[in-house]
Amino acid sequence: MTLTPLSEALRQARQDLARQRPDSAADAALLVRLNRLQEAQQRERQQAQALLPAYAAHSAGPRSTLPRKLAWGGSWFAGALLLAATLLLSFEPPALHPPASASFAQADSGFLPVVSQEEWRRAMAGQAQAPVWLMPAELPRERLALLGLPFDASRADERVRAELMLHASGQLLAVRFVQ
Repeated sequence: MTLTPLSEALRQARQDLARQRPDSAADAALLVRLNRLQEAQQRERQQAQALLPAYAAHSAGPRSTLPRKLAWGGSWFAGALLLAATLLLSFEPPALHPPASASFAQADSGFLPVVSQEEWRRAMAGQAQAPVWLMPAELPRERLALLGLPFDASRADERVRAELMLHASGQLLAVRFVQ
């Protein structure tokens, strides 16, 4: 294997590139084609510039203001709604006071009444004549949901210990859950 000097390798590369180079006629044809494309683009730009004032005059004519009015009306409505919501949230809600007899049952004894306020009052007023009975029981955990208490559905099959307050007639008055 013989090594060729660098100058010889460069000369061969120059000759190969010269053979691959397109002739001057192909270069001239390509240049003419590029000039035509560039002139066509310039003509299109000039035509677009000439049409621009006509388009501007056409679009500046009488327009429908309904979409604009609707947009402003919608924004005013949203602002009014936001103001009303802010006002409602700024006021403190009225305190809900449970009936005195119900609060007495809950606060002192832990019983949760399950009858109406009127029936509860009658039962508490007539307690001297007909005493109430306390009865231990185990209730399904789903009963908590019926009473409006928090309920875990994953433990629905479990039972919970409770004490039932019964009227002498057998009517259920209140329930107290025992741990």
